[in-house]
Amino acid sequence: MTVQTDEKEEKKIEGLTREAEILIEEEASKKDLKEKRGVIKQTYYDGSKKLKHIVPKGKRI
Repeated sequence: MTVQTDEKEEKKIEGLTREAEILIEEEASKKDLKEKRGVIKQTYYDGSKKLKHIVPKGKRI
């Protein structure tokens, strides 16, 4: 009986760790995407001549 509960607990723990790893990977990819967008926007707004005027109104970078 205890062997079965131990196996069930192991399977449950493995499932939870897989889910946690997937969530961490998704959050990391979102964070990377935010950083990339931030760099792109920063390059558009830097300098004496503002490149932001090149981007049409309503368009997202």
